[in-house]
Amino acid sequence: LHTPSDTATKTWISQGLAADWGVVVAQLVIDGESRGPHVFIVDMQSQGVVRECMGFKTTFNSLDNARVSFNRVWLPRQALLSRFCSVEPNCCGDERIAEYRFAGTRPPSFVLIAQRLLSGRLCISDSAIAYLEGVLWVTRNYAEGRMVWVDRHRKKSLASLPYMAKVLSIVEAGVNVHKAFLLLVQMQFADAVQRGEEPDRALVTRIAAAKVEAVEFAIMSLGMLRRDVGAYGLMADSPFGSRNDVLLCCRFAEGDSRVLQQMLVRDLLRAHSRPAAVCRLLFDVLRSWLSGDLHTTTKLRYLRDLQLLQLMWTLRRSVREAHQRGLAREEAETEAWLEAGDLVYVVAKTHAHHLIHSTVEQHFGRSKDTDRFLGMAAADCESGPAH
Repeated sequence: LHTPSDTATKTWISQGLAADWGVVVAQLVIDGESRGPHVFIVDMQSQGVVRECMGFKTTFNSLDNARVSFNRVWLPRQALLSRFCSVEPNCCGDERIAEYRFAGTRPPSFVLIAQRLLSGRLCISDSAIAYLEGVLWVTRNYAEGRMVWVDRHRKKSLASLPYMAKVLSIVEAGVNVHKAFLLLVQMQFADAVQRGEEPDRALVTRIAAAKVEAVEFAIMSLGMLRRDVGAYGLMADSPFGSRNDVLLCCRFAEGDSRVLQQMLVRDLLRAHSRPAAVCRLLFDVLRSWLSGDLHTTTKLRYLRDLQLLQLMWTLRRSVREAHQRGLAREEAETEAWLEAGDLVYVVAKTHAHHLIHSTVEQHFGRSKDTDRFLGMAAADCESGPAH
């Protein structure tokens, strides 16, 4: 097991300094040919395993995070986890060779090998919403008991004031919609695992959307609640403060949210790479605009499709200009992607909102919560650059 360069070093490995054993995803190379990512069980005390502390964090220093690299660490053949594949010794005359065997009709894909990433993303999404739900409960109880003067003779609870009532209702609706979406996605993922099947791309997309937007919604909601609850938001016994940094950890864990957003958008672009798909996209946008029916569930899809067309035009123009400057195709496409900037994340955000809203409404029907979520999501998607 070998780390060929600094960029291949494993970083931010939780309990990487304390662990006795590690499960490592690495390229399996046989006779100079890569067989793709595979999973190995590794004794972390082995010679050649290098572990370094990532440094002190602003919080959660009780959980160590390590930078881990491997300098030609020898592993027994059995270290390769062999549910989907194995490497067996085979004799060919006087020569012993390594024979690669796999279950099924094709070698295991990365999604199948690294399903822990998908289950981890679901756990993070669920944890973020559960954390927010707890903060909402404490904040609501405080606001209902906090009486404030509204004129010379009357007091009302903070929770009953229009601005506070609006924030509480928006956050509650978002929590309920995200919980419903996560429940559906968890059931679909569990079904795929129980059948021993690779999750399809649509499910991988929904899991990514859940991870990104559940965490972002929790971060945004905490800001709104703390802003409007008054001085209580500064108190040590409130649910606010540095303890909320756990949600920033959620942003980066099991796939950085920005990277997942780029994945969502690249999948969308691939789905609309053919002229016929682009024509359908143009037709759908034009039909929605002409119908004037942009206050229903179609609003998010309309916004997403419109933003996607804008991104496609921006990328095409940037690639053409890069070609004129003499850049090769791959360099031109990379430059165009970088120059698109925030527009990529705007499309990703609107796409994720649409997936969440349409999935929940399709399975559970329209409700006050889905309507509130739609209004909040549409306003967020129309407001400009993504979070």
